[in-house]
Amino acid sequence: MKIIIFLLFICSQGFSQTINFKGKLLDKKTDEPIIYANISFLKTNTGISSLEDGTFSLEIKESLLKEKVHVSCLNYKDTIVFAEELYNKTLFLEAKRFELDEVVVSRSKKKIIILDKVKKRVTPFHTNVIRMIGKHFPNKLEGDFFIDMIKIYFAKRNSEKAKFRIRIFSVDKNTGKPKEDILTKSIPISIEKGQKLVELNLEEYYIEMPKNGVFVVFEKLMIPYNLYKTSLGGSEETVFYAPIVGLTKSKEFKDINRIYYFNKGNWHTIPYNDFSIVPAISLTLSN
Repeated sequence: MKIIIFLLFICSQGFSQTINFKGKLLDKKTDEPIIYANISFLKTNTGISSLEDGTFSLEIKESLLKEKVHVSCLNYKDTIVFAEELYNKTLFLEAKRFELDEVVVSRSKKKIIILDKVKKRVTPFHTNVIRMIGKHFPNKLEGDFFIDMIKIYFAKRNSEKAKFRIRIFSVDKNTGKPKEDILTKSIPISIEKGQKLVELNLEEYYIEMPKNGVFVVFEKLMIPYNLYKTSLGGSEETVFYAPIVGLTKSKEFKDINRIYYFNKGNWHTIPYNDFSIVPAISLTLSN
């Protein structure tokens, strides 16, 4: 499999004054800091994530203060405001309300199914301004199953330590895109230098596999801890945020495009001709 490098470069034209665009995100009810929220400009590829204390800081053109900003975070309602409403200010986000379905667990012989077991070579998928990359797992199974484990594989070239987050979304019946968070627990994950596999055990959450499948989403955190520089194809050094997502080939569901990415406030498909190319993520289910 050829190495696929997906690069999105930020192009700027003209000259304008730059400012330090900073602010703070707090919970509307508790005043607690909102950690690792994504703040992105809707008309550009500019963005940043909030830190452990809820603050964020980013150098931008002053003219961008008149543009709209999309603020999103797990368990909070998406918010769109003008950048000047965030500049040197505190924004209070409203938490989502979740109605938990009763889960009845009966004793039976446990059946284990692994979707997209990664056996092939994992290649690096360099991204710059993409905050979330999702993999669609259709549900073709008979009976009820629960999500036990998610495994995320990285390429050998993954030499940077980093923090990221995994999210699980339902599938919109009308658009086929990611819709709502199913996993409502925020689980930031750390990866060490040279680590090629992360296993996330979810048995204790009893997450039932929906009838129309799920999206497992890799959420990149645009924080200073994850910054790294690299030269690709002999070009000048470019700044990226670690870790480098892995791609592989799958024999399952090769008739549909299963890669989606979130950018500028919307979900999009990556137009590969080869639908067997997917993020290197596997899903373990049991009944």
